[in-house]
Amino acid sequence: MKIGRNTPCPCGSGKKYKKCCLDKDQQAGQKHPHKDDIIQPHPQEPVRKTRQEDSGNRIRPYVIAKMCDPTGKHVQDVLSRRPELSEKNKISVSQIRSLPTEQIIKQLSERGISYDQDPFIAMCEKKDSAWDVAGMLWPKQAKSYSKDVSDIVCMAACILWERLYEEKKITRVSVEMLDDWMENGYKQLDEDRFDACRIWMRVWETFKNDYDLASNSIKNIEAQFNGSQSFFNWCQDFEMELINASIDSKEYADIGVAYLKDFIACFADEDDMFINQFKSSLGEFYCRSGDQAAGEEMMSELIRQYPDKAFGYIGMEIAFSIRELNGQAPAHVERLKILEDAKKYPVIDGESFDLDSRISHLKKEMANLETKRKQNLP
Repeated sequence: MKIGRNTPCPCGSGKKYKKCCLDKDQQAGQKHPHKDDIIQPHPQEPVRKTRQEDSGNRIRPYVIAKMCDPTGKHVQDVLSRRPELSEKNKISVSQIRSLPTEQIIKQLSERGISYDQDPFIAMCEKKDSAWDVAGMLWPKQAKSYSKDVSDIVCMAACILWERLYEEKKITRVSVEMLDDWMENGYKQLDEDRFDACRIWMRVWETFKNDYDLASNSIKNIEAQFNGSQSFFNWCQDFEMELINASIDSKEYADIGVAYLKDFIACFADEDDMFINQFKSSLGEFYCRSGDQAAGEEMMSELIRQYPDKAFGYIGMEIAFSIRELNGQAPAHVERLKILEDAKKYPVIDGESFDLDSRISHLKKEMANLETKRKQNLP
């Protein structure tokens, strides 16, 4: 049998397999102790879109600049092997960001630009990219063949927009800032998952406010954003990290409810399997937030609509497992019955969701509990 990346981990942590035991299994060079194979990605996941397919646009210059920044670990690794590739005089995003604002303005002045804050702010309020603002306000320098001029001028515009936003002099978030926030969330995952989720909720709110999600497809949002990360992939990663965070904190279950309700409302017409994956997660968030009835009703509806697919049954089994956390009696019998109902139907993708092994593990868990109960009898 195979383990789907997005299915709950068989170790029982409650986390999804790709954020629990997958890396450990791959690093150990062995199969999961309960399985015969690992697959990637889950067969029922939508095929993730590549940037070329989604946007047809060139990579944003700011993204390239960040990719080449010498503070990046991947760049340092390359330069340690190929020092001849180092450009000693190249100015990077991190170097511009380290300068005080007056020094950034001086850099612009040295390149023939008399920086005027008011026209700059006015243009930023109309555009979504600081790099584009530089090209419109200072076309001669921004389009110069000399990277020492064009890159510095455009990177300076990115940092100035960011600082003016922090000073509340600009109300819009630039696409470069949004790209940074998204990447900062990824960097923070290993240090503090909760902080990463807070950063990403800010990203989501920005997408809602600035990208007219309700009137656009995911493909169109991908093309408009065109950042370092795929919007489509990021949405799934955010959902997954919120699930993991909600296991330890009800606050993040509430955030998950808000995020997925918004997402499903905006993208209800997207791929059914993708949306139904999010509906199942929404049901779990309801349960973890304390609204057990709403969560179980969500799972029941998925089973009614898709009785031949396993995700509704698996979602309901997870919902039943949360009952005890919400002050209700343990529901081992109900959990086993819903899995056996899926087996009996039979669902067409039970192997992908590891259905047989789930039933076997739950039966062993119930047998162990019964043994302990008898041992404690007078």
